[in-house]
Amino acid sequence: MVAQAVLVLFSPRGQIPKDRSWKACKAMMGHVDTFLSQLRNYDKENIHPEVVKAIQPYINNKDFDPEIIYSKSQAAAGLCSWVRNIMVFHYINETVKPLRAALAQANAELKAAMDHLNALRTRLAVN
Repeated sequence: MVAQAVLVLFSPRGQIPKDRSWKACKAMMGHVDTFLSQLRNYDKENIHPEVVKAIQPYINNKDFDPEIIYSKSQAAAGLCSWVRNIMVFHYINETVKPLRAALAQANAELKAAMDHLNALRTRLAVN
């Protein structure tokens, strides 16, 4: 279940794989260095909506809990935590995105106003 959730998160452009078998999951994790790099460099700020939708059944499953999974596999528990934390980040980021955009807009307006003020001050100083 944990490997399937990771497989879903790694879906390119929101194209969720129909084959989420253990064989498909092993293929995804086959090259350990590549797999670890994908985990480290995961683009958590741009998760496709289809991926968010497809990951929900895993997140909502009461057994998809690192503490429960830890008794079976410490590595799987770590991956489970990673999946959960990526999704927590995603939900927080979705709330913060509009605030960041508003801040950038306000900073641009402030800079324009300050530039105008400095230009006026320069003109006054010359006269």
